[in-house]
Amino acid sequence: MHSLPEREDMMKKYERFIDYEHAKGEVPYRMTNNYLFIAVLQDDKFALRGLIAALLHRKIDEIRDIEILNPIELGAEINLKDYILDIKLMFNDDSIMNLEMQVINRGNWVPRSISYLCREWDRLEKGADYEMACNAYHIGFLDFSLFEDHPGFYTTYRLRDTQGYEYSDKFNLSVIELNHIEMATDDDKLYGIDKWAKLFKAGTWEDIKMLAKNDECIDSAARGMFIKTQNDDVLKWCRKMDEEIAGDRRREQRMAEMTKKIEELEIIQRDAESKLVDTESKLVDTESKLVDTETKLVDAETKLVDAENQCTALARENSELAARIAELEQQLAEQNK
Repeated sequence: MHSLPEREDMMKKYERFIDYEHAKGEVPYRMTNNYLFIAVLQDDKFALRGLIAALLHRKIDEIRDIEILNPIELGAEINLKDYILDIKLMFNDDSIMNLEMQVINRGNWVPRSISYLCREWDRLEKGADYEMACNAYHIGFLDFSLFEDHPGFYTTYRLRDTQGYEYSDKFNLSVIELNHIEMATDDDKLYGIDKWAKLFKAGTWEDIKMLAKNDECIDSAARGMFIKTQNDDVLKWCRKMDEEIAGDRRREQRMAEMTKKIEELEIIQRDAESKLVDTESKLVDTESKLVDTETKLVDAETKLVDAENQCTALARENSELAARIAELEQQLAEQNK
């Protein structure tokens, strides 16, 4: 049970109503809350059959016996970090379907959904005829775009060759992007898939009642939603689920901020390294010029020494020549006496 402060906080968030007909204003939790999504649909097979019929483009009468293989005990303690909250169904023909609500893009939906579907499909006993393998479906309700460059509302993926020829229809991966309801096709609207998506996203009882008009399955789900949101145990786990999601978003935001800072620091580091390389290159160039200058200086000094030696030799030759001239002049003078 909740403590008094907890109950007061919850009562501030929403108003309790006598019955569904009098409910108005903001809902305490939307059906995008995974716990509420499961709590409502696992206890309302009529609504669940209506949802499945819409997703498979069938009439509700064609969806007869369904068995929920993993029901949760409402209010029981679970570890939200480790517990997989989904609805696993088996049809009367042994086909398997897994329904899952996911509001945070963890970047792993594609491999995760493939892994889940493969586990569920591989149910044949050893030695059984492979023709006995039944259809398997994994349907994810995502409150984000799975592929940013390829948005859509309701998309189904099957095994096909590279030219688009279908290999098998037994292996089905479907995605409903709740943030792209405006992209619903005429077929989506014909089978009311867009109305189910709007129900899951609806934030007020007025919007929910408007969607439930003239649709018995959605009306049943809406009434089930009202009943569940009057249950303190369900509300407790819905709140915990919202807190877990909020915590994940805060962690993702911090991670994104840290990643951005790291990228900025890497840019600064790369710029500094580039400048260092440029400086080192300039230093090498300067040193090369200095060596060249020193070489030229040594060459100039060598030439200067050579020039000085030549001057000394010329001076000696001049001195010898002057002495010879003086000697010749003396001899000439003696001859003239």
